[in-house]
Amino acid sequence: MESLEYLMRYVLCILAIAVIVNCVWSLIRLRPDKKVYAILVNMANDQQHPITCYETSIGRSKFCDVVFTNSTVSRSHAVVALRKDGFYVFDTESKTGVYVNGNKIEKSEKLSDGDVIAFGTAIMKFYMGSEANNDISHKKDEVITRSRLVNIVDNTEFNLDGDYITIGRQAGSNIEISAPYVSRRQAEIFKQNNHWFIVDFGKVTKTTLNGEQIFSETPLYDGDVIKIGDFAFLYEEN
Repeated sequence: MESLEYLMRYVLCILAIAVIVNCVWSLIRLRPDKKVYAILVNMANDQQHPITCYETSIGRSKFCDVVFTNSTVSRSHAVVALRKDGFYVFDTESKTGVYVNGNKIEKSEKLSDGDVIAFGTAIMKFYMGSEANNDISHKKDEVITRSRLVNIVDNTEFNLDGDYITIGRQAGSNIEISAPYVSRRQAEIFKQNNHWFIVDFGKVTKTTLNGEQIFSETPLYDGDVIKIGDFAFLYEEN
């Protein structure tokens, strides 16, 4: 009798373990696919980040959902969150701010399909809806606009054609500035994924964008003002 009770204890333990294993396996096997509410696309390398949660953290910390190693991105930079009336991006007290279509947000901003979001110099494009996976291939190849620079002093226009535009004192530059304080190779405007960026190479006089010095590759938006000493250019998208 005692041996039977001893055996039954082991049998019951084995059955209990079998039941638990079966339940866990069922949960894993029958787990539904995550719904894709939207997609963030890194404009530098086209990497896609599906948004499958109500809140998606973005930053330099490895604990964020979307991680950047860019030094202009704060450890906890921003959060993209789904609310009752749509998606919002929240600036979580970042050092370099969050920009939506070139405009710096104060605390939060509602997002629309196709919005360009800048976290420091990390640029992402926001695509709304679960159908984003199917539409992303042609959406990211859309030509944004035909762009140009306009000299604010004399209204001289410089169309941005090709993949890059050089600015400097060097002969043959696309925009040649003969002032002595301008470097031979002052700045370059280049196109990446159908969006124009500017980078500064000035050694004496630094190139500024909307009054702020350029430290790395920086996206351009309609209405931006590029200034080099006494020379100023308005960036326009037609």
